[in-house]
Amino acid sequence: MSRLKAMMLSRLKRRGRRGRKSWISMEGGIARTHFASGRFARPPILIVIMVSISACQTVGTPPLITHQETETRRPKHPPPLVVTPGVISKSAEEEASRLWSRAQTLFEAQEFSQAVLASQEIVTDFPSSSISGEALWLLARSLVEVGDSVKADQVASRYAELMPRQDPRGGAIRLWQSSIVSDPATRIDRLLRMEEGSSEGDILLAIDRLRSLVDAISVELLQEVIDGIPPLGGPLMPLVEARLSVSLLELDRTADALALARSALEGGVSGKERAWAEGVLIGEFPPGRGLETVFTIGAVLPLGGPPALAEFSSLIAQGIEVAASTALGDEFEVSVDFRDDGGDPSVSLQSMRALDQAGVVGIVGFLQDDDFLAAADARARPVVLVSPTARSADRAGAAAYSLEGSDPGAAEAVARYAASRAYQRIAMVYPQTPNAEAEADAFELIAERLGMPVVGRFGYEAGATFFEPQISAALNALRSEELDRLALAPNDTLHMEELEPTALFMPIPPEDVEFLAPQVIHFGLDTLAVEILGTSGWTDPQILTSVEARLTTGVIATAPVVSERALEGQVRFREAYESRYQRSLVGATASVGYDAALLLLEALRAGRVEPDEVRESFESLEGISGATGVFSVIGGRVVRDTEVVRIEDQMAIPIERINLGFRNERR
Repeated sequence: MSRLKAMMLSRLKRRGRRGRKSWISMEGGIARTHFASGRFARPPILIVIMVSISACQTVGTPPLITHQETETRRPKHPPPLVVTPGVISKSAEEEASRLWSRAQTLFEAQEFSQAVLASQEIVTDFPSSSISGEALWLLARSLVEVGDSVKADQVASRYAELMPRQDPRGGAIRLWQSSIVSDPATRIDRLLRMEEGSSEGDILLAIDRLRSLVDAISVELLQEVIDGIPPLGGPLMPLVEARLSVSLLELDRTADALALARSALEGGVSGKERAWAEGVLIGEFPPGRGLETVFTIGAVLPLGGPPALAEFSSLIAQGIEVAASTALGDEFEVSVDFRDDGGDPSVSLQSMRALDQAGVVGIVGFLQDDDFLAAADARARPVVLVSPTARSADRAGAAAYSLEGSDPGAAEAVARYAASRAYQRIAMVYPQTPNAEAEADAFELIAERLGMPVVGRFGYEAGATFFEPQISAALNALRSEELDRLALAPNDTLHMEELEPTALFMPIPPEDVEFLAPQVIHFGLDTLAVEILGTSGWTDPQILTSVEARLTTGVIATAPVVSERALEGQVRFREAYESRYQRSLVGATASVGYDAALLLLEALRAGRVEPDEVRESFESLEGISGATGVFSVIGGRVVRDTEVVRIEDQMAIPIERINLGFRNERR
């Protein structure tokens, strides 16, 4: 055929493209691109007022760990103390080692009575051996298993006393002790013996336990406990002093109350207890003190898991704590029963059952899909579960929700936008997961209603990193017939405006964008002017900053609405967080924990606590302003108010607001 007229043209001006001139030539049967800037050139810009939305968007998934990692890296109990060996003969050390192997074997075989005898023999007969510390801890654990918690507590205290000052393992030991004894005063004593250096996750767990325990015993008994703690006490003493000062003020023991309040403030008490102590100094009782309405919610997090997961979980826990102390104001008192599952699915189930039996009114946590699904299935009551990060809510049954679930409404909004651009053909590439498939279904339904043909759906296995088969198949579906009609010969130049407008819809999670975006360019979609459409995975704040701008610029996707209401929620959380923890808020992880707890607490605001009532209230939530967006529950799904955006230079610029009306039609 004759050579097509060679000329440089802007990309499809009727579709809003501007910028570098570009053209395509056919060389050796391969389409070659002749432009260099961005996925697509920029649209006309009139006036754009940019507002940072990084803190208003979703956060990435928690660090993933394999089951093997869970078994090998996570200590199911506080790490063992290795005692520096004293003067001991070689034969005695060998005998101690033999006994130690036997004790371990017996414990693993659940022959706990024999494990007690073997570990006790090491501790008694070979106290200077290198494994005597480990034997001491095994003895404590074995005693619990045979039902002797009192002696187990005594042994654990001895074990903790052998540790260096401020050893981070000490906090885990004291927490363990507080869980095996039943006497409230003893439980408080053990928690107050936690030292500086304990992990933040352990401190959070201890704080929550203390709040409920302190209010459960008499003033006199609590004072005795405090008097029994060594001078200077630990990091939790100010909290107990602040709460006790309020009780003393109520008993008209003003001088004692003032002294404890001053001590608590000097000790750096924070959170609501700080406000309580300050109130005591001016003779005011805390707002809400004495209210009968106290909500206890549960939280299951891998606070003791592998380091990356533990750090992520600790931030989530901080967000939950902030919500518990501020979300319902002074109208209710909220207690959080934190449980550490360490990233172990079996412990997750145990935690779920324990919280169920304790009668909590709702649970936040279960960060990973498998844990979330297992917990939902293990519920004896239909208690409401809210996960900050799991993506499996659609499969978890009734009363199970997630901030990171599918959002068919957002996919529908992208489809309506696509219809306004008059695309002639649409293809889809997405992972074979329930969330992505739900969004693909929603997109296709609207596309077909609006007369946009979907010419192919190409799924890939979740977790894949190579997408050439799917991208090539999508490209063929979108352009092959059109290019055949043009009958281009080698070295012909393709006039870009001769190509019909087409698009590829990719509802993919953030972690897939990092791999897929470069391959979209590499395998030619960019060359043949295929518009890329997506959902919130493309506008995840971590993705926007970590993926090269040229790979995402021009992508049309969805993002949380940046509105006055949304910004108010963001500012409110930031101020509460920084007031509580006396440090700047960094990143969005704590914000997600806050929002998950906030939604649960908002469902409790009416004071209805039966599971079915909480679920009914939860599913009627609308327009809740959180730290990462404005939330509603629609069709049993938690969704953020969203808008269609265009990604430009690692920023999401709004195009149009999504009308939520059509979502409500689907309820």
